Amino acid sequence: MKVLVTGGKGFIGSAVKQWLDVHGHEAFAYDLPNDIRDKDRLIEETAGLDAVIHMAGVLGTHELFDEIDKAIDVNIRGTANVLEACRHNGLSFVGITMPQVFPSVYTATKVAATRLASAFHHTHGVPVSHVRAFNAFGPGQHHGPGHPQKIIPTFAVNTWAGRPIPVWGDGEQTVDLVWVDDLAHLLVDALNHGDDAVFDGGTGVAFTVNETVAMVGECAGITPTVDYLPMRRGELPTHIVATGEGWDRLDWRPEFRMEDLKATVEAYRNHPTV
Repeated sequence: MKVLVTGGKGFIGSAVKQWLDVHGHEAFAYDLPNDIRDKDRLIEETAGLDAVIHMAGVLGTHELFDEIDKAIDVNIRGTANVLEACRHNGLSFVGITMPQVFPSVYTATKVAATRLASAFHHTHGVPVSHVRAFNAFGPGQHHGPGHPQKIIPTFAVNTWAGRPIPVWGDGEQTVDLVWVDDLAHLLVDALNHGDDAVFDGGTGVAFTVNETVAMVGECAGITPTVDYLPMRRGELPTHIVATGEGWDRLDWRPEFRMEDLKATVEAYRNHPTV
């Protein structure tokens, strides 16, 4: 199968491309300057392919309140362009979405993008599947200026540097930590469906943020300190965990493994702390 991966040089996108390559597919990364806002270029680039796994987008929770126009332009209009290319060239589409837990700009744009994909499926017959990603982690996840603060890189870098770990809220909200290669596997498997199915990209195991702090410290062999801060814009205390939607269609399921977390924490040992 010939598959275009938008955002294929990003954290999850590169894992998806690698999974496709290893398992005998032809994968092509589509990133800037091949911007998803250029519909004509997308139609041209997807001619002769079989599918698109759509990973490109503007990330952030509180950050996107300062970039609303860009978030709408990339996450919604860009997705519409990808779907138009799929319709024009007869491709399948797999999109990544998220649990609808935060009153944020990012959540709003991802909900709109998912609804657009469903509309293209039901109106134009585009084969569509969705993967609902929870808290992906793994070596190589970006951290530092210009990138949204993701939980495991932030906790690991601060732990190794001996700085307090920032926790927004009381830390009793939960996360569902999913290994990036499991999420990539799921995104590729979703290509086998196309009937507007949704697959939970989580493990079904909930950890509180406080428990996650302790686990990162255990992996590093350091007892971290915590700086409790007010919740940020677009965030509310939540208790999220995958419920297993779509797993009955698979012969496997994502799992949380402590050795994956340990490998990830170790990968940030010498990360720049600026």
